[in-house]
Amino acid sequence: MALVSTRTYTWAQLASSSVTWADFDEWTGNGTTISGASTDFAPLIYTTDEIDNGVSRTFYPTVVAVSNGSHAIVVQTSPNNTDWTTVSLGAISARYVRFIITVTNGSATASLTSVESELFFNTIQETFFNLSVGATATTLPISNTYSNILGIRYDAPHHFEVVLTDTTKTAPKVISYDLDTWGKIASATTANITVIGFPNVAVDSFGNIGVT
Repeated sequence: MALVSTRTYTWAQLASSSVTWADFDEWTGNGTTISGASTDFAPLIYTTDEIDNGVSRTFYPTVVAVSNGSHAIVVQTSPNNTDWTTVSLGAISARYVRFIITVTNGSATASLTSVESELFFNTIQETFFNLSVGATATTLPISNTYSNILGIRYDAPHHFEVVLTDTTKTAPKVISYDLDTWGKIASATTANITVIGFPNVAVDSFGNIGVT
């Protein structure tokens, strides 16, 4: 895979330029004087083929591009492979997904050597043993970086229920309830709690998308 950006001109514009038929098989029009004016270097915009998950599934993507300039990668999804929407990074739910890569180079013809993408469907988790859970919201001491908190599992005394009350990805919170009391009263207890979610996905310093 090797793609380069090109520009479009009319025959009238080319008539007064230094461009010749001898150059036609390799000329891009970038950085060339056309009709007395120097042209800039156009960006290269490439859209990948779509990926079909078969059904709508929740996933997170990684994308690595190799180019001769700076590049930006956009994620788009579609329910029908026709109507596409640009989405934010993180856990994404969709059937179809594709990527748009824009390469910019101010001093040479923009080129894209390769693009590698992968979709992941597995979650991450961490467990806190003998955690004191209060009758008011208790923040889980997470160390992983999440894009979405999906839920929890817990092991507590048989008459206690631990409920996830806040799914904020940086500070999820839980409350414990004593089921032996009339009206399911919030009450402190100790429990083993496992938090489950998708890892955080972000753009790195090279413009690629990866897990942080």
